[in-house]
Amino acid sequence: MISRVSEYLKRSPFLLFFLLSYVTSWAIWVPQAAVTLGITESAIPPESPLMLLSVWGPGLAAIIVTLLMAGKAGLHKLFHPIRYWNVGIQWYLFVLFYPAVIWLVGRAIDALFGQSYELTSPILTHFGPEQAMMVPVALFSAFPNTLGEELGWRGFALPKLQVKYNALVSSIILGLLWGFWHIPLWIGYGQTGLPLLVDMLTMVAPAILFTWIYNNTGGSLLLAWLFHWTMTITGYFLVPLPTLTDDVLKWGVPVLAVIIARPAHLSRKRITSQ
Repeated sequence: MISRVSEYLKRSPFLLFFLLSYVTSWAIWVPQAAVTLGITESAIPPESPLMLLSVWGPGLAAIIVTLLMAGKAGLHKLFHPIRYWNVGIQWYLFVLFYPAVIWLVGRAIDALFGQSYELTSPILTHFGPEQAMMVPVALFSAFPNTLGEELGWRGFALPKLQVKYNALVSSIILGLLWGFWHIPLWIGYGQTGLPLLVDMLTMVAPAILFTWIYNNTGGSLLLAWLFHWTMTITGYFLVPLPTLTDDVLKWGVPVLAVIIARPAHLSRKRITSQ
């Protein structure tokens, strides 16, 4: 029985990848969620260095599955798209500034319609003036952490999904699985109920943009990595707006990309599986 399961997993690298991604990350996040829910009393604290292992769940899974299926040559192929830097300057401008621009446009629209509210910066509030030196540390640490996700999601999973499905369907599948992967982490931060489902579904919107960027830059893992990092650090400084304005914009841009680039490829370029 065990040998049959092992053989099936070897024939299904995509399933094995997601199993390893979830097991690696959830081994740390589920106990933290249990503490938040009052089920248990101890778990690895969020400030522990082991949290790095949890965010690297997808990346480690991609490395392990690739080594099992294709050896060192496959591993080289997995990492090689990080070197795809020679793309149009417009893509660098988009991945570096899109998250902040969306927030600023949403804030401007709210102001135009008379919406008034006070906002604070999450990272500055968290550390405070006495720990200001921790801000650049947090920004720097976000860089390898986001690679841990992108090596798995866009480096391994997305190319394989696009072999079977069109770009839009691949993005939706990956977005939902990506969102589901976050659920115990979000519970650990105190989020429960309907907002969990909403946040999981909302991950489809950035997943579409990631595919659009990836396919239009010739499969650049570097650009996907930079985009994830920019989204992360923007969230450090800019708190989500209390209105739905930026949420509407975050869905509107991916929908516009699908309409203009067409759902089949979200690009005029063809991306082949790794």
